[in-house]
Amino acid sequence: MPRRAKGPRLYLRSRKGRPSVWVILDGPAEVSTGCGEHDRGEAEKALERYLTEKHRPDWHRGSPDEVAVADVLAFYGEHRAPELTHPELVGYHLMPLLDFFGDKLCAFIDAGSCRTYWRGRMEGKIGRRAVKQGTARRELETLQAALRFAYQSNKLAFPVPVTLPEKAAPRERWLTRSEAAALIAGALGIMPVAYDIENRKPVKWGRMFRPSYHVARFILIGLYSGTRHDAILNMRWKQNSRGGWFDLDHGIMYRRGQGQTETNKRRPPVPIHENLIAHVERWKQITIHGPVEYHGQLIAKEKKGFARARTLAGLDESVTPHVLRHTCATWMLQRGISTWEVAGFLGTSEKVIRDTYGHHSPNHLQTAKRRFRGHKLGNEKMKEAAQ
Repeated sequence: MPRRAKGPRLYLRSRKGRPSVWVILDGPAEVSTGCGEHDRGEAEKALERYLTEKHRPDWHRGSPDEVAVADVLAFYGEHRAPELTHPELVGYHLMPLLDFFGDKLCAFIDAGSCRTYWRGRMEGKIGRRAVKQGTARRELETLQAALRFAYQSNKLAFPVPVTLPEKAAPRERWLTRSEAAALIAGALGIMPVAYDIENRKPVKWGRMFRPSYHVARFILIGLYSGTRHDAILNMRWKQNSRGGWFDLDHGIMYRRGQGQTETNKRRPPVPIHENLIAHVERWKQITIHGPVEYHGQLIAKEKKGFARARTLAGLDESVTPHVLRHTCATWMLQRGISTWEVAGFLGTSEKVIRDTYGHHSPNHLQTAKRRFRGHKLGNEKMKEAAQ
């Protein structure tokens, strides 16, 4: 039995004596994207454009048993994805979706096929590698959005439901003060070199590796502002339309660029934390575009540098860049700041703060604790009076 064609996909082509380049493999054809090894995001966009140009949808009468899933995804990638905050994520999600659903009709999509998809993704049978349930869920959410967009655009005659796996429980990992200090030290190449014999706690530290100053700045901004990963990386010193900036004259951190539309992940301006402002003033004197830059260029993702700092700090993989946001919220609540103020500072709802971090507040359920005490508890006369 012949093997099923994999369809258009990206491949990193090694070239003797020249830099590697991402190419699109489509059967016997090979199309260069012109993107180098470290330009995976641009290569994903090139693949998305290739898929859109290669195949033009045939909608027939719009019935789900006539319309191909590939047509729906191509239509979404061409007309809706460019308007999103992170269109590159659509390109990431399209490849495994096309690998499984690409040769199917929309009528194939039901609870069973969706379960088969997310289990196959988690087991590594679909796509390049195994992923967690949350990643498989986000990919199916892209499929769901594409089907909804096609229906709203009168390409599909009927809505096609998508069954999603359960949402993962919210992460509650946050850093203690000592863990945060160790993480910053790891970014600076500093680690313990001597330990106490009895309690095995470090007593002497030394710089053992080359420092990654941009990683240390990233960590400090995350800890003291609770700003999300991408917003930190896009922070600049001057007003711009691509990201936020620091207004040192007025002590304000603008986390959204001029003219950028607000999304569900709100980025309100906030005062620069008093523990951060001295650092920011110094960083401005030694950098060009923004605080998180490497060799004069803003970086796209904080992955390898953060992972190195985490390893040197002796922390496990549960510590991700997003944990800095959790830590900021937790520290604020531990200091007795109200959930309303914390929600406004982080740009989220008070309900999210209450449900995810509320137990860290010293005032958590204090009213119930005070009321549920006293020598009259369980008194029969009180019960009769209540009746």
